[in-house]
Amino acid sequence: MEVHHHPHVPNHVKPWKEYLIEGLMIFIAVSLGYGAENIREHYIEKKKAIISVQNLYKDLKNDSITYVTELRNRNKQDSCFEILSALYEENKLKNEIPIVYAAHSYLTLRILPTMNTMALDQIKSSGNLNFIEDDNLKETIQLYSSNANGLKLREQREFGFIDKMLDPITTTRFEYKFYQKLVSTDDVTIDNNKIVISIPIPKNLKIVNENSFDWDNYFSIIGMLKIIRKSTDRSYILPAQKKCLELMVLVRKYLKENNALPE
Repeated sequence: MEVHHHPHVPNHVKPWKEYLIEGLMIFIAVSLGYGAENIREHYIEKKKAIISVQNLYKDLKNDSITYVTELRNRNKQDSCFEILSALYEENKLKNEIPIVYAAHSYLTLRILPTMNTMALDQIKSSGNLNFIEDDNLKETIQLYSSNANGLKLREQREFGFIDKMLDPITTTRFEYKFYQKLVSTDDVTIDNNKIVISIPIPKNLKIVNENSFDWDNYFSIIGMLKIIRKSTDRSYILPAQKKCLELMVLVRKYLKENNALPE
């Protein structure tokens, strides 16, 4: 006859301290795992933020060059206006028609710096801005980004004025072939407050239907364009240039502190 042995089941209850210790150990393990994951995630996100700031630094350097170049070109446009205006006051314009062509061709160029916002937009849209620990840098990034909209609005204002007021004059009053050569080359320079044209000038170059050309109206138009441009320089381009340089200093400092400044 078989004898069945029942497994021995302990029936004593664990001390409450043992349960407390086990619970505490589980809590510590979970907390450490959660903390380690947060540290790892923060490290990864900060690395992404640093890469974004590096890209921003490259864009800022290009922007700073653009501001200098375009402001110089816009100053040249102002000089063209001043030279034309002086000739007009001295009643010498009819003897300087090639100069009128050259000045007009440069005055009607669409010259205005455009910010490269790719890195700025990426920093803001990706959330990388939250992982930049320098509050001053974050604030300056936001301020510089806001300048982009202002420049776009002024671009519409200036270029729209040229489209509406000057392009019709260009197409109806200037001889096409020579004018095209002027706007497609860099052969118009200013030397000692004089416009110098280094390409061949056709004989008997003239304003089309010059007898009906309203010079007073023409100078009112280009004078208004100059006022618009100076307003853009003063209120939009120069402040954006200043903010660009401020941001470059902060970005460079941030990248140095994180051993990530590009060569």
